[in-house]
Amino acid sequence: MKRNIRKQLSMILTTATIITTLGTAAAPMTAYAYAASKDNNAYYSETAAIADSLTANFKDETERKSCHDAMMTGVFGEHYNDWGFRDHKDDLICILSEAESAKVFQGFLFLYGTAKYVNIHDGNHYYCTLNKVPLNENGINEQNYNSLKAVYQAAEMLKAQTAGMNVTDKARCIHDYIVNTYEAGLDTDPNEHCALWMASSKKGVCSAYATMFIILGRYCGLDTGVVVYDTADAPQHCYNTVTLENGEIRCIDVLWDDIMHDSRYFMETIEANLVSHPR
Repeated sequence: MKRNIRKQLSMILTTATIITTLGTAAAPMTAYAYAASKDNNAYYSETAAIADSLTANFKDETERKSCHDAMMTGVFGEHYNDWGFRDHKDDLICILSEAESAKVFQGFLFLYGTAKYVNIHDGNHYYCTLNKVPLNENGINEQNYNSLKAVYQAAEMLKAQTAGMNVTDKARCIHDYIVNTYEAGLDTDPNEHCALWMASSKKGVCSAYATMFIILGRYCGLDTGVVVYDTADAPQHCYNTVTLENGEIRCIDVLWDDIMHDSRYFMETIEANLVSHPR
């Protein structure tokens, strides 16, 4: 009797061990049930330093933090800030109050794919990626990691090239780099809104172009922002603004210049822009 019980227990333990092993092999993501940090992920310190550097010149702290966290989420997924405990298991980018949400350019939240917007009963706005960020055996999304490094390398190159330039020449250099590096997407893939995805695919739509210009422009010292508006033909469009040395604001639509193969939308006055971009 006791021999039979010991035999049954042994079989149960052996079966449980096999199931656990198979489960781990089939779903390696379960091995990363922790918050990524410099202590447990070899890529964390480097990635955090890049995100810190690329957002260092952001004037608004909420906007800077949102952009920074989107970059980190793109690389570490739900294991950044240990969002994995949430029942829906989506990759949470940030939580903003209603007032904070209204002033943050949504393109920063598209740094990894299309974000979904949820208004929770507590009054805060929760921004999550639409799809889970897939991680490799090193606990990172390798494509987004390489894309973020590529953006940083481009920012460093442009910063060196534009050192000592005036605002217009600096903006022109960054404008031309984006036009010559990327091409307009057809908006058939939600990822075309993502600046990190555009860095690897070389294709994007207005939000990706505008996000890229802001990140590169601010890194190089430009005072640049974005305008988002409803168009006559499409739900929304966005382009960039740049503040000149005398405080005057000019408009730059890098995507439309890329499509038209000229610079008609570079450094437009506000008055000219209202004509070229009818609401």
